[in-house]
Amino acid sequence: YLSYFYRYVNAVIAKDLVADFGLAPSDLGLLTSAYFLSFAVAQLPLGVSLDRYGPRRCTGTLFCVAAAGALVFGLARDLTMLSVGRALIGLGVSAGLMGSIKAFTLWFPRERLTALSGWMIGIGSIGTLSATAPVEALLGPFGWRALFVGLAVLSLLAAALIFFVVPERAL
Repeated sequence: YLSYFYRYVNAVIAKDLVADFGLAPSDLGLLTSAYFLSFAVAQLPLGVSLDRYGPRRCTGTLFCVAAAGALVFGLARDLTMLSVGRALIGLGVSAGLMGSIKAFTLWFPRERLTALSGWMIGIGSIGTLSATAPVEALLGPFGWRALFVGLAVLSLLAAALIFFVVPERAL
């Protein structure tokens, strides 16, 4: 959910970022690419880490990185801080998909993997929908900065949930 939400939320807050920072279209493109580049670069070491340390540790830790990125983004004073925040967010949610798939393969029978993956994609898609009109409705009373501080808190809560609920290994 959070990975998809973070992926799409910049499209909704773009006008606010342009107003607050005077960003050009190329600057908005940089923010989008910072997310995807860090997300992509993390995939190979993530695969090794998931095998070595497991999805609970990897995904929980990386969601803490996403929380830090959301906080940096929400407190940003310039394009550099915005870019660093977006890159940290991308790195932080990089284990959302593969961490879940790894957990599914460890703890569920093979015949349930397709359904579990479908549920994961479905819930993620709700994150995409939530990053549109609901965000637009929240921007008026709260603004984009408060939204990202709230996302930092939600990311920390997700990390805690992963750390304390996901089993270390198959039971």
